[in-house]
Amino acid sequence: MEGSGLVSNLKNLIELFTFLYCLAELYGRKLKIGIHAVVFVILNLFIVTAINDFGFPSYFHSLGYITMFLYGLFYYGENMKLTLVNCFLAVIIVAFVPLFLYFPLYFIFYPKYEYANVYGLLAEVGSLLILILSQKKIKLKRLSDFCIKRSKLIIMVSISILCGLGFEFYQIISRRTLSGETFFQLIYFIVVVLIIIYEWQKSKLDVEKKRAQLEMNKLYYEAYDQLIMLIRERQHDMKNHINAILSLSYTTKNYDELIAKQEEYCGYVIQQNEKTKLVLSSGNPLIAGFLYSKIRQAESCHISMDYKMGIQKTETIIPEYELVEMSGILLDNAIEALSGMEDENFVKKIFFLMQETESGIKIISANTSPYYEEDLTAYFFEPGYSSKGANRGLGLSKLKRLVQNRKGSIMVYNEMRNDLNYLTFEIELPK
Repeated sequence: MEGSGLVSNLKNLIELFTFLYCLAELYGRKLKIGIHAVVFVILNLFIVTAINDFGFPSYFHSLGYITMFLYGLFYYGENMKLTLVNCFLAVIIVAFVPLFLYFPLYFIFYPKYEYANVYGLLAEVGSLLILILSQKKIKLKRLSDFCIKRSKLIIMVSISILCGLGFEFYQIISRRTLSGETFFQLIYFIVVVLIIIYEWQKSKLDVEKKRAQLEMNKLYYEAYDQLIMLIRERQHDMKNHINAILSLSYTTKNYDELIAKQEEYCGYVIQQNEKTKLVLSSGNPLIAGFLYSKIRQAESCHISMDYKMGIQKTETIIPEYELVEMSGILLDNAIEALSGMEDENFVKKIFFLMQETESGIKIISANTSPYYEEDLTAYFFEPGYSSKGANRGLGLSKLKRLVQNRKGSIMVYNEMRNDLNYLTFEIELPK
């Protein structure tokens, strides 16, 4: 019996090693025995020993599946959907490959070995060798990728799990009792279902985010192309402007008049080429295209807009489309507020800043405005509140939510710039 116990423990150890090897292949990685693998093996051997030698209930096997999932989740660091699929595939492979070897071995060696554990051990060794020898021809990573891409397959697995959950509830109702084994199986099924629901919702959000990113790319990259065309036109005209400036020395009467004429003409040229700063100050075409479109929108409403850019196309955790969405809310509000000013003498100006800092990204949008008391600005981010009429003000409440989701901060305050009062919104987004 002691020999049988040793064979059984060795069989379980090889089975666990086969699972680790199979899971690594499904992730497309090389198996490395580290602290995570050692803890996983010890826990599972403890569970099996507790059931076989100390009479623990058989439903304790469910804890082994939980350790498999946690090992895959923490060691490989992938999302829960991929971890769930790969663990599911690894369990199926580790269970079925030895099964095909067990029966032939049983009939071949039946007269020699009395204990079934010996055949199980040989089957586990054989399945591990098969996986190792066939890994060059059979890439399990492709199987994992296939299952992830085939959402219908994931749905089928989910339905099967739900059917199992429904069957367990039926057993409880029919027997009117809840055994320990049924209880643990219910917990296991419910946890898996919750994971599937979470990943399903997350995948839907990811699809929506990608769709929003594509729409913004299409919209603002077209604006960026128009900006490049405008710059090329200005460069083409630059030679004529230089000749015109040089010719002023022949058409003016004295030095002072020449300086005045040159300053006036150069100021005009600089103003015409103001938009070239967008390309020079921002290495991000999407952000530059977005801001160019807002500048044109402001100009169509007779609003002058100054800006300062200092953001590149970096590997930031904040997606471009979120930066555009936040900035768009601020600039749309500023343009709308200034467009509604009925006083013809009111100076309509907007200042916009977006730059990377050591701690993250700063966004500032400021527009000339009447002075707002501090107790009034506190209501700006309340849903539905607006000084522009009923059913307005939803943009700033959404902006506050976007900033908070990124663990950032947003402030609103009055600020004097060149003797004009500006209503200023300032956002700080940590990296």
